[in-house]
Amino acid sequence: TIHKAVVSTQSTGEGERLKILVESRNNTAAPIADYLFQAAVPKSIQISLNAASSTMIAPNGTVHQEMFISNPSKTTLKMRLKVSYTSGGVPAPEIQETLASFPVSY
Repeated sequence: TIHKAVVSTQSTGEGERLKILVESRNNTAAPIADYLFQAAVPKSIQISLNAASSTMIAPNGTVHQEMFISNPSKTTLKMRLKVSYTSGGVPAPEIQETLASFPVSY
């Protein structure tokens, strides 16, 4: 799978929040099932993760998932990501990544 993220900011009544659209693509010939994308941030930051558009990804297909992040204290944003899925009925190795390079104000 390939993961791509599109990042934008939104103004709300409570200030700005970061909107991240995650796109996951299946570049294999086998369908992907049980797709799960998870994200975690430090407790001083709020995160809202919408459900993925599907838990199944057809060959050459994509799923999308939105997340929103509020960081009122403007602490350094770090995020832990985890992706799991099965391919051909076999669980794939879990993918875990830590990200720490976001726009300064977030």
